[in-house]
Amino acid sequence: MEQAPSPARNVSLPELFTGFLLIGMLGFGGIAASAHYVMVERNRWLDQKEFVELFGICSILPGGNFLNATVMLGDRYQGPLGSVAGLTALLLAPLLILVALAMTYAAFDHVPDVQAAIAGSAAAAAGLIIGTSAKLIRSLKPGYSTAFFGIATFVAVGVFRMPLAGVVLVIVPASIALALWCARRGA
Repeated sequence: MEQAPSPARNVSLPELFTGFLLIGMLGFGGIAASAHYVMVERNRWLDQKEFVELFGICSILPGGNFLNATVMLGDRYQGPLGSVAGLTALLLAPLLILVALAMTYAAFDHVPDVQAAIAGSAAAAAGLIIGTSAKLIRSLKPGYSTAFFGIATFVAVGVFRMPLAGVVLVIVPASIALALWCARRGA
């Protein structure tokens, strides 16, 4: 079995823990934006291309995308202990914050200002997702086939309400087959 190439730099266990703790604390409304900031911009654990590739792989694996990324990066830099430290850090702050917010919300959920704050938070979360998606798409330099499969996925799931698992089971092999065909044709 061929060994994976070693990472360009070693990331210590405390660095992994604090980095994933920061991702967990910043990750309101989804952690894609904060994960990109910590992994690529702040700590330079990955470059832009590696981040997009990791996100792509983790998106098709079962489970949460960035839970998968945490396990993969933790293992890459510190083995199984790095994965455990990263997951613990990633989930610690959100768990504590969620418990505190749930208790507070239960006490004040009938107040109109609280209901308005929840609606505003949902809109902000949607904006974060759209902004992060735009940043990732720019780095991919999408061609016509990328646009086709992206639009096809959106239409199938968003418009026709088809089950995501079924759409992924069709779109992923079709897009891989097209990419292989294009690569062979160009070679």
